[in-house]
Amino acid sequence: MFERFKGNVVLLPGKFNGTVQAMDLSVPETLAWYNYGLAGVNMPIPHHIAAMPSGDPFKGFDFYQTMQPPMAPYVNENSPEWRNRGDFKMFKMRYDGSGSQNAITVVNDVSATTGMALGVHVSIGVGENAKKYVAFADGQKDMVLITTIDDNPKIVKAFRLDYDPVARQVNVSHVFPDSSTGKFDLEGRKGIKTTHEAMLGEELMPADPTAVFVDAFTWHPTLPLGAILVRRLGCCAIINTKTWEPVALLSTAKGAPDNFPLVKQSGYTWTFSVPSVLTPLHEAGFITSGKYFLACNNVLQNNIAVYRSEDENPLKWKKEAFVEGFGDKYLPLHMGNVPDSRWAFFTIWARKPNNGFICKVDPKSWKVVAKWDTGPDPHTCDCTVDGQYITTVYSGHQGGQSGLVVIHADSNEIVARLPSPGGHHDHVVVPESWEGLKASRSTSV
Repeated sequence: MFERFKGNVVLLPGKFNGTVQAMDLSVPETLAWYNYGLAGVNMPIPHHIAAMPSGDPFKGFDFYQTMQPPMAPYVNENSPEWRNRGDFKMFKMRYDGSGSQNAITVVNDVSATTGMALGVHVSIGVGENAKKYVAFADGQKDMVLITTIDDNPKIVKAFRLDYDPVARQVNVSHVFPDSSTGKFDLEGRKGIKTTHEAMLGEELMPADPTAVFVDAFTWHPTLPLGAILVRRLGCCAIINTKTWEPVALLSTAKGAPDNFPLVKQSGYTWTFSVPSVLTPLHEAGFITSGKYFLACNNVLQNNIAVYRSEDENPLKWKKEAFVEGFGDKYLPLHMGNVPDSRWAFFTIWARKPNNGFICKVDPKSWKVVAKWDTGPDPHTCDCTVDGQYITTVYSGHQGGQSGLVVIHADSNEIVARLPSPGGHHDHVVVPESWEGLKASRSTSV
């Protein structure tokens, strides 16, 4: 049965077992695995992951892995003795299947090389930014770092976002490394605003009022643009990747204007007015064609905003529809693509003891046309290299059932279930080309 998945290598970081494994989905068999304790991290928490394209992933490919300290409420619930262990890290990794025994090794500790350590999302540039950049982002430090994709990466640009709750304004600023060292001084926990990772749905709970929970950077598949996702403010800063300047701040809530207005630009800081937030968001991204930008509003609205995103000027992007019907307790969370944009997939998360579910959305009607209860605590969706099957992982946090599920994208049949004890919050299928990377973990998170 698994032979239908020939050519697909899946990377599975174990958020609660400190490892990453490369799995041949067609056998299925683990090809190689690596424990980040070998890189000197005490109680590593491998979080998000993105893989570079490879014409033959069984011979070799590179990938990026982020990790963060365990200071998340779910970790505290499960194992409070972990609270003060772990570290923020970004690693460039390499799978080598060319020798007598497969191996995964660290190519570069990007956090040590750049002096900036971020622990959440990672995404690789596509389209006009292909073969150039990789982006790292973190909601505890409210920062984004763009570097080159070299084995010894160079700093390209970095952003920091701050919110003034009195003036009700958000500042998007460039930050720069020390001129004498060429590096930042933001490794480890230095620079964090909040003492823990924002748990799912926490966007409105009391914390440091200046923290806005910058979550990810996603790349437009056809235009020189990218989006910084800001959870607590329910907005997305659109960045021109030629000038690295913010050119718009989308306001994704239903009932909100399409954009928040720019108040002033002074030096390397752009100030936008955010007078009110109708709902926070969690994740967002572009469908593979670039025609639409989709944002998961959660906690207060629990819908998915649909922006048309073809115009070169993001100030002209307008909300055209909302995907709705998730009720009060189900939160749109992660987004998955297929190469031809015929469907969009989402994980819809719910707090324990509710399971949540995976759903398929028709981009012609923006209606949910199928959904699956795959297990508790569902997280990311990805697609096989032929675009025919959707892979998804469940149970990253709750310590119950855990595994990988494979769904036929068109027939809606669950065709495979694989057990895994890793506690997966993310996974990625290694893409076969830069064009294939658009449907992988770069245009959406």
